[in-house]
Amino acid sequence: MKRKLFFNILLYLSLIFLVVFLYKSNYLNVKGLKFNYLYLILSLVFLWTGFYLSTVSWWFVLKKHKIIVSKKIALSSHGLSVFAKYIPGKIWVILGRGVKVAGEKYSAKTSTYASLKEQLLYVWLGLLISIIPLFIYRKTDLFLLGVFIIFIGITFFNFSDKVRIFTIKAVKKVFKKELDVPHISFKESLNILVYIFFYWIAWIIAFWLFSLSIYPETSINIGFVFPLSVTLGLLAVIVPGGIGVREGIMATFMILMGIPVETATTISVISRLWFISGELFIFLLAMIFNKN
Repeated sequence: MKRKLFFNILLYLSLIFLVVFLYKSNYLNVKGLKFNYLYLILSLVFLWTGFYLSTVSWWFVLKKHKIIVSKKIALSSHGLSVFAKYIPGKIWVILGRGVKVAGEKYSAKTSTYASLKEQLLYVWLGLLISIIPLFIYRKTDLFLLGVFIIFIGITFFNFSDKVRIFTIKAVKKVFKKELDVPHISFKESLNILVYIFFYWIAWIIAFWLFSLSIYPETSINIGFVFPLSVTLGLLAVIVPGGIGVREGIMATFMILMGIPVETATTISVISRLWFISGELFIFLLAMIFNKN
């Protein structure tokens, strides 16, 4: 009962924070924009497909941790938690879907561990894919060096027990708090990474098509900017939903690709609303299945 109450509070808070941030950031103003509707519709198909594949990935991760639930329940827990990332703190999506899927049958700690593990692999693979635009457009750059260091750090943190234990001890010593992070062996991660890879690819194609719907001369390379901006936005711990960080990185790389400054800014800003349509899709789908 307490878990259900916690999740319901989290659900309503996430919706409130989403509306507040959209309003304050003026993301809802799309007047005067002209779209190629064929590309726009295709982009939404790939975007929403990616969101559905992310729920299948979540279901598979749970299965790997001996939490046997239907795809419907995995969808429900994942979709209803999707807006929790707009609540400051970054942990609420991980915690929310973990608590929801556990219910009264499974350990919430185990399901939350599974949720965190998938999120760590999601970020790691997103950064790995992001190396493509970095090496093409910023070969000798401090930004490239910074991202590469972050990637190496997450690689060791994810797959090296020594680094993980050292980090846990360091956090405990400095912040006086116990950091509980799951061990991830590379071997057991391979199957999970395949699932995550498929929805990253769907989103890369989706973002390229979305950019084409606004700017017809867009290179396919722009698709790879999406995982870079999303993962770095996710790592910006104090910014809810990566708002501002994601858009800034997108615009910067689009300008480097030769897209006019105004157009690059427009695409980066409107892409937030576009991506939220995918979050809304999976949220509403989860609402439907949650009632059945």
